Amino acid sequence: LHTSEVGLTSTEAAQRWQKAIPQIQRNRLLAALLDQLRSPLLAILAVGAGLSLLFGSMGDVVIISATILANVAVGVWQEHKADQVDETLKRLATSTAQVLRDRHPITISAEKVVPGDILVLTPGTRIAADARMLEAQGLEVDEAALTGESLPVAKAPNGATDINRIVLEGSDVTTGTGRAVVFAVGRHTRMGATTAALSAEEEQQSPLGVRLSRMLRVFIPVSIAGGAIVVSSGLLWGKPLAAVLATGATVALAGVPEGLPLLTRVGESGVARRLAQRDAVVRRLSAIEALGRVDIACADKTGTMTKGRLVLSLVSDSTDEVRLPGKLTDGIRRVLLTAALASPHPDTPGARAHPTDAAVLQGAREAGLNEEIRVPHENELAFDPVRSFHDTLVGGRCCVKGAPEALLPRCSSMLQRGEQQPLDESSREHWLTQSRQLATRGLRVLMVAEGAADTPLDDPQNLTALGFVGISDPLRETVRAAVHRCHGAGVRVIMITGDHPATARTIAREAGLLNNGGKVLTASEIAEMQNGELDAQLEQAVVIARATPLDKLRIIESLQRHGHVVAMTGDGVNDAPALRLADVGVAMGQGGTEVARQTADVVIADDDFSTLVEAFVEGRSFWRNIRRALGLLLGGNLGELGLVVGASLLGGSTPLTASQILAVNAITDILPALAVALQQPEHRVLATLSREGESALNKPLRTEVFQRGIATAFPSLVNYLIMLGTRALPEARSVAFASIIATQLAQTLDAGRSEGTLTRPVLAAVAGSTGVLLAAFVVPSLRNFLRLVVPSPLGWALIGSGALLAVLLHHLLAALGKNYPVLAASAHHFRSN
Repeated sequence: LHTSEVGLTSTEAAQRWQKAIPQIQRNRLLAALLDQLRSPLLAILAVGAGLSLLFGSMGDVVIISATILANVAVGVWQEHKADQVDETLKRLATSTAQVLRDRHPITISAEKVVPGDILVLTPGTRIAADARMLEAQGLEVDEAALTGESLPVAKAPNGATDINRIVLEGSDVTTGTGRAVVFAVGRHTRMGATTAALSAEEEQQSPLGVRLSRMLRVFIPVSIAGGAIVVSSGLLWGKPLAAVLATGATVALAGVPEGLPLLTRVGESGVARRLAQRDAVVRRLSAIEALGRVDIACADKTGTMTKGRLVLSLVSDSTDEVRLPGKLTDGIRRVLLTAALASPHPDTPGARAHPTDAAVLQGAREAGLNEEIRVPHENELAFDPVRSFHDTLVGGRCCVKGAPEALLPRCSSMLQRGEQQPLDESSREHWLTQSRQLATRGLRVLMVAEGAADTPLDDPQNLTALGFVGISDPLRETVRAAVHRCHGAGVRVIMITGDHPATARTIAREAGLLNNGGKVLTASEIAEMQNGELDAQLEQAVVIARATPLDKLRIIESLQRHGHVVAMTGDGVNDAPALRLADVGVAMGQGGTEVARQTADVVIADDDFSTLVEAFVEGRSFWRNIRRALGLLLGGNLGELGLVVGASLLGGSTPLTASQILAVNAITDILPALAVALQQPEHRVLATLSREGESALNKPLRTEVFQRGIATAFPSLVNYLIMLGTRALPEARSVAFASIIATQLAQTLDAGRSEGTLTRPVLAAVAGSTGVLLAAFVVPSLRNFLRLVVPSPLGWALIGSGALLAVLLHHLLAALGKNYPVLAASAHHFRSN
C-alpha cells in the first residue's frame, strides 16, 4: 500500500517494516518445517516406528526416529533461504534529489519527489524519478544498468526519440546539465516496474523435485504392498500375528528410500562447490539440475559478452585504418595524437568525466604516446552536444575532435598521404561515407581535425581533416570460443541488448553468432508480433536489439512456451526480472549490479561468459551422476524388498530384522550412492555430454532400477536359503545381511568407474561402508545390537560369490535388455505397475 493510504510517513512505514522482519523470518522457518513434516516419506517412517514400538524393539525405534530427524533437519536447512533483492533495490535508489520549488532549488528526500516536480540535473546526479526533459546543455546520461545501452545517451527536450527526451530513475548523469519535469514516481517508474516484477515470483518445484516426489509416491505403495504380501503369506503359513505384523513393518521400511532427499541435496551441493572453484557461485541449489537441461542461453551484450567499458578500437586516416592494438603508420599516429590532444589533459579530473575522452586517452597511452599527450593546454573548450566537438590549443595548433557531420563543414582541406589537399564536395561525401561505414560496424565514430594557432575555439573554420577514431565496447576474448562450445553441444545463444541493431550485429558477428545464419530482431518488430508469430520468429533469432526489460520477459516466456529451457545472463537492474523468470538466471559478479547478483541463481564471479559453459558441463554431469546414484539407491531398496518378500512367499523366516534393514540402508545408501552422485565430470567436452535432463529419470532409470533390484535380491536370497537349510536362523540372517550389503557395494564399484578408472571418492565410500560392515561383526556391542553372529567359512564364501554374481548378473540383464524385447516388455510391465 502507499504509505498515505494507511496514514504513515515513509519513515514510520520503514520502522514498522524493520520490526516485522524477525517475525517474518520465524514464519518462513516454521513454514519450511511444516513442509518437511508433511512429506510422505516421513509419514511411512513414522508408521514404521509405531509398528516397531508395538511389535519390535526399542533399538528399531531409535534408528527410525534418527532417520526422521535427519531428513527433517536437512529439509528445513535447505528451504530456509532469505531473498535480499528488495533491500538491494532500496539501497540502489537515490537518497536525495534536487528539485525546483517556488522557483528555488532545494534538496529533498527522493521519497518526497512527486509528479510535477522539476529535477535539477548536474554531473554525477543519480536521477530520482522518470522525467521528461525541459532544457539541457550537453546532457548525457548513463543508462546501461537500466536499458542495456552501453554508451551514454544524449538528452534534450527536442530529442529524436523518447529515449533522448526522457530520463529514468536510477540512471546517472555523466556530463552536462539540465532540468526535467517528473511524470512517474515509485512503482510507476521503470525501476518500480522492475521491483514489481521481482516481487511477483512464484515458488515452483523443480522438475527434479517433481520427479523425486513421484518416485516416492510409487515406492511407498510398493513397500506397503510388499508388507501386505508378507502379512498374508505369513498368516497362510500359520505364523503368529505379532510376528507377522512385525515382518510387515520390516518390509514396508525395506522399500522406502529414506536417503532419497539427502542424495539429491548433497549431489547439488557438491556441484556447487566445484563450480565455486571455477568462479561460479550457485545461490540456489535448484538451479543445478536446470543447468543440465538448458538448450538456449540468452546473453546480455553489455558487460556480459562485451567488457562493459568503452575502449579505442580503431584509428583511420584518408587511406588506411588500424585496429588497436596494432602498428601505427605516421598518418595514423598523427590522427591518434591529435584526438588525444583534443581531449581534457590526462592529469585533470575532466579526463575521467566522460567515457569517450577516457577511452581516447587510454588508447593513446597504450599506443606509446603517453609523454606526447601530457603537454600543457594553452586553451580549451570542452565538448558541448550543441556544437558536437571538443577543441584545444596545444603546441601552436588547434586540435579538434567531434561528430563528423559537425566538423566536415568546418574543414577546407584534408591530409592525404602526408600532403595537404583541398577538400571538394566529392571528397566531403567520401569522408561522410567512410564515417557511416565505420558506424555500421558498431563503432562510435569521432572525426579528428586540426587548424592554425589563431583558430577561434568557439567557431573553428578552415580546418584540415585528418581522420577518424572509432570507440566501442569490445567483445571479451573468451566469448567466441564459449559460443562455439555451446553450438557444438546444441545450446543456442541469443544476444539481447538495448543497443542499436548495427552495434548488436557487429558484436554478434565477432562472437560467431551469425556463422550459421539466424535473424536479427528489434524490440519494435517484437512489439508488433502476436505470441504465435513471436514463438516462430524466435526459433531462428540470434540477436535482439533495442530490447527493454518487458521485451526480455516476453522473449523468455515465448521460449519457455515453446518447450525450451532458458538460461539468461545479465548484469544490470534491467536484467533482474528476466533473471528471475528464466530457468537459470546468471549474473556477472564484478561488473554486475547488486540487484542482478541477488536475483540470479548463479553468479559468475570473473564475468567470463566461458565460465557459464563450465556450469553447463557440471549440470549435464549432475544428471548422469544422479541417474547412476538413484539406480543404485532405488535398485538396492527394491532388492531388499525382493529378498524379504521372496523369503516370506517361500515360507521362510524373515531374513532381516527392522534394525538390520535400516542398518543396511545406512551402510549402502549414505556413502556409496553419495560418492557416485558427487563424482566430477568424466571430461569437460560439453558436446559429448548428453543433455539428459528429465529423460534421465524415465526409461533409463526404470530399467536400471529393475535390473539392479534383481541383481541385488537374487544372490542374497539364494545365500539366505542355502544357509537356512544348513545353519541356524541367526547365521542365515547374518549371511543375508552381509550379502545384501556386499551385492550393492560391488555394484557401486562397477557403476563408479569414470573413464575406465575408479574415482577416489567411490573407492573411499565403498571402503568405508565395508569397514562398517566388518565392524558390525567384529565389535561385540554392534553385533549384539543388530543380532548378528560371525558367519562360518561357508557363509563368507557365499557372501563373496554373491557380490561377484550381482555384478555379472547386472551386466547380463543390461545386455539382454538391449537385444531382446522380452526383458524390455518386463521392464515396461514393472513400470506400469
